[in-house]
Amino acid sequence: MKKITLLSACLSQIFITHAIADTTLKTSDVFVTATRTPVHKKNVIADITTISEEEIKLAGPSLLSELLQRQPGIEISNNGGQGKVSTLFLRGSSSTHSVILLDGIRIDSVTSGLTAIENIPLSQIEKIEIVRGPASSLYGQDAIGGVIQIFTKKGLNGFKPYFSYGYGKYNTSIAQGGIRGGDDITSYAINLSSQSSTGFSAFEPNTNPAATANIYNLDKDGYRNKSVSASLSHKINENHNLSFQYFLSQGRNKYDNRYAHWAPNIDWKNTQDQESFSGTFNSQLTSYWKSSFRVGQGIDEYVEKQRFISGATREADNVYRTIQNQITWQNDLILPIGSLILLYDKLDQKINVTDTSYSKKDRQNDAYMIGYNLSQASHNFQANIRKDFNSAYRDATTGNLGYSYAIDSNWSIASSIGTAFRSPTFNYLYAGSSANPDLQPEKSKNIEGNLKYQFESNVFSLVAFKNKITDFIISDITTGWKPYNINTAEIYGATISGSQFINHFLVKSSFTVQSPMNESANKYLPRRSNFFGTVGINYYVQSWNLGFEAIGSGNRYNDAENLYNIPGYIRTNLFAEYQINKDLKMNARIDNFLDKNYTFAYEGNPNNDGFRYQTPSQSFFISLRYEPQ
Repeated sequence: MKKITLLSACLSQIFITHAIADTTLKTSDVFVTATRTPVHKKNVIADITTISEEEIKLAGPSLLSELLQRQPGIEISNNGGQGKVSTLFLRGSSSTHSVILLDGIRIDSVTSGLTAIENIPLSQIEKIEIVRGPASSLYGQDAIGGVIQIFTKKGLNGFKPYFSYGYGKYNTSIAQGGIRGGDDITSYAINLSSQSSTGFSAFEPNTNPAATANIYNLDKDGYRNKSVSASLSHKINENHNLSFQYFLSQGRNKYDNRYAHWAPNIDWKNTQDQESFSGTFNSQLTSYWKSSFRVGQGIDEYVEKQRFISGATREADNVYRTIQNQITWQNDLILPIGSLILLYDKLDQKINVTDTSYSKKDRQNDAYMIGYNLSQASHNFQANIRKDFNSAYRDATTGNLGYSYAIDSNWSIASSIGTAFRSPTFNYLYAGSSANPDLQPEKSKNIEGNLKYQFESNVFSLVAFKNKITDFIISDITTGWKPYNINTAEIYGATISGSQFINHFLVKSSFTVQSPMNESANKYLPRRSNFFGTVGINYYVQSWNLGFEAIGSGNRYNDAENLYNIPGYIRTNLFAEYQINKDLKMNARIDNFLDKNYTFAYEGNPNNDGFRYQTPSQSFFISLRYEPQ
């Protein structure tokens, strides 16, 4: 039996890496994350979005979280500007309910369960793919809300150096440069970036005179980041290809602390380093059998640096380091009707921490997946089933069934049902006396239907969904801050989105209504609104691209008990891009143009001893980019 299982594992592994590393991903009409193989967007059943390189360049100094917030179905939270903790809620699911991949590699923290998206600079990103809806049958643990895959800049034909520099409010500066080149045999890229900002106070001063922590939280909370990414791809012959990817981001951050008055001699700082590297071997074994094998590692290291600024100068560093070793072997088989995916996925997670309270510091997961995809005439069909074997909890089986029908060359309807699960974090399982090693994964079942229209760049989508999460983990005052699988959450809603060219104008918009509820407690899930949306307008005339963006959200609660209401907001941005010549481009932005005062989150109760996290006031940024064509 063990031999059979091992054989099935081997037959599974070939597929994944090829799909992720395939150079056809640079084609705007191809999408890979929804099936783990390159598929034309029109044939993708799932609810998807692609963020292009041009859209990323236009974002200027925006955070990755802010760029994602402009996409359908995504809300964000931010704790006070650049470098501060940023989280996202995909279709109302929790911040730990989405898998975020960088070139196919997990770089999240297994102690907190979060990916530090605040520390991934846009300057390193070529493209982003977003899949909304359950995806554990493809990617395993944590994909209850969906998957976001980030692709760093890869090689191009020719020799193409580039450089840009920008400056804006809060002494924000961003410099980036690199070389992308190659030919039909070998391609390469190396990309460097540096950014810094003096920032602003993460906390807004508390109006309560008794809040003595005010005087310790009025300093500017700056952020610095240096990052590099590199790739190399070589075609050994017509049937075999070898590629390597590397990424490193080093962030240095200052922040405010609600309890600063308890230790007034501490200047609160942290560092956040993220690193990933992988090697992929792709093989076209026969005309109908393609294999891909990838080995990679993702690292997240968070260091709490408490510098004592009075008395004896010293630092006390609390280190939380996550290491995730990953192996993926995927085989794509073309059948007489449709295609088959056989996948083996291995994930070994371990932590190195200075906190001695953790009772266990590693766990292993082995998974096997079979997928079937059919695209024939007006019909598209997708079916996946996956089994995860984890050393920390019971085995998990997930699946997905989806079908779409093309009414004509532009309109299609689709429906799908899928299951997913979220793995408990190391903090919940092993961190001290408040942990619960008997926790089981949260489980979800999602059903959805959508109506789509696509003609060139004109796109329309209407999606309705219902996601029920059982064994929902609760850890609050009612449980003595010990986590238990005791609640059920239910999220249902709909998103309408689209884009269309009207003469020289490109109009893009999305609007989501939802009801993210903790059904067991009859409370709304924190920091998620019942409605939110975006509007974007681009005006193209000669060498100019002029734009307007608006992002808005309704009220939401800051806490699980629904005691503290966060008011809704509308934020507007303006931008202009001018093509000076074929190699030189200028970009300017005014963010929060109407200078609205709004927040994404509170720390405690801001009416007494808590604080309100601030967001940037009206700010400008201007940049110049040199990129030979």
